[in-house]
Amino acid sequence: MKKKFLSAVLVSAMTVSMIAGCSSGSTGEKKESAAVESTVAAEGTTAGEVTSAAENTGKEEYQFVPAEDAVKAAADGKTHVLDVREWSNYGAGRVANSEWCPIFPLEDESLADQMKAYAEENLKDGEKIYIICNSGQRGAQKSTKVLEEAGIDAGLIYTVEGGAKALAKEKGALTTNRAEEGIDWQYAKAADVIAKKDAQIVDVRDDDTYAGGHLENSLQVNLKDFESADAQTAMYELAAEKLNKEEPVYFLCYSGNKCAKTAISVLKDAGFDEKNLFIIENGAKDGDVQAAFVK
Repeated sequence: MKKKFLSAVLVSAMTVSMIAGCSSGSTGEKKESAAVESTVAAEGTTAGEVTSAAENTGKEEYQFVPAEDAVKAAADGKTHVLDVREWSNYGAGRVANSEWCPIFPLEDESLADQMKAYAEENLKDGEKIYIICNSGQRGAQKSTKVLEEAGIDAGLIYTVEGGAKALAKEKGALTTNRAEEGIDWQYAKAADVIAKKDAQIVDVRDDDTYAGGHLENSLQVNLKDFESADAQTAMYELAAEKLNKEEPVYFLCYSGNKCAKTAISVLKDAGFDEKNLFIIENGAKDGDVQAAFVK
């Protein structure tokens, strides 16, 4: 009897959810949340992973996880926190250590194909997947379907309840600081990079400093304000337009730290293999770099 009651309540919640858009802050979304919360209380379910099921109706089943749990999971590094929003939203504030694989705009089916390919290459490791969309509805629902089509076990796929709207209410949950990402940072000696012909070098110092002296044939993006969403977008656009994903990329910053690390994090989002991304050791402070500077 208890299971039948649970099913009835959750079917009602899912019906409201399907009507509401992913970017909507509608009453329907509030009703769904209230229905889930009341059921959790009635059944003694934990506040962690909550399942919203539509049993025997032929509808999709969705599992939910609270926003604060997604932040903890990303920090722990044992869960894939998959952000499916457009770059403009994602870049303005993301969960640290999350992975970006957009599904918006929803009508662009090429994005579904790209997500399927990403899943097949990166997400089939048996770890749980927490999906972040704008408000935890349409984007997460479509992403769930795509991931299942890619062969991901449905039991491993969760929607972050309330999406980015809920995360925005959690202090410090969304950030533009990428310098502390859980990436295996790689360093290259300046002399070795300078000796390479046609090396892809990106200087991430500010415009005036770059003009005062830089490595020949290097590209430049100003990442001095490394937490700037606009600066990170400029880095993303340069990567997409001018860099070869199949070849190593070397980053020169002031001292080989935060600016270069931010650039590597952005390129990882742009689809570059982090094994091909290097920080020039000691940055512009290095003697070999200084000796090779041109104006």
